[in-house]
Amino acid sequence: MRVLSNVTKLVSPSPQELAMIEGHMELKVLRKHEHFVQQGTVSQEIGFVEKGTMRLYIETPDKEICKDFLVENSVACSYDGFFFGQASRVGIQALQETQLLVLRKEDFHELYAGCPAWQRFWNLLVVEQLMKTDYRETSLLKDPPDVRFRNILEEHPLLFSRIPLQYIASYLGMTRETLSRYRSRILND
Repeated sequence: MRVLSNVTKLVSPSPQELAMIEGHMELKVLRKHEHFVQQGTVSQEIGFVEKGTMRLYIETPDKEICKDFLVENSVACSYDGFFFGQASRVGIQALQETQLLVLRKEDFHELYAGCPAWQRFWNLLVVEQLMKTDYRETSLLKDPPDVRFRNILEEHPLLFSRIPLQYIASYLGMTRETLSRYRSRILND
């Protein structure tokens, strides 16, 4: 299991800590288009993507805005719901059959309180998520659309084979038509 392998590589848990972590996780399989989190609900689970692709999005009255993509080794969570008991501002949906290792809220807190290896692992994940968010926000503020497109093409080329173009366009803050123009220009260069 990828998550447990990552825990082992990153924080070197004792055999007892690893068994404790593994004992709290449950495998959940989502069908294509099935939601892990519905916008407006309070999430009681956090998931770690073992296999598959998901999108994290915001639904507004006139459109959906793709905020992030979740692939193997990603964390699927509505943080406002999971940690603060608030209605989720985002939806998280499988774009293909997706396998997640899931922790219920009470199990997460039990691990965090009683397993130093889990604390270290979670702290690393939080810092990684903050860096990823900072990178994306900075790019949206300073980079023109063609640069954002080139960056995602260079950094995550496999996304284009796994994710429909309308979601990638939304993530990049452009229309699907604009994305198609950039894509054909670059592929023809």
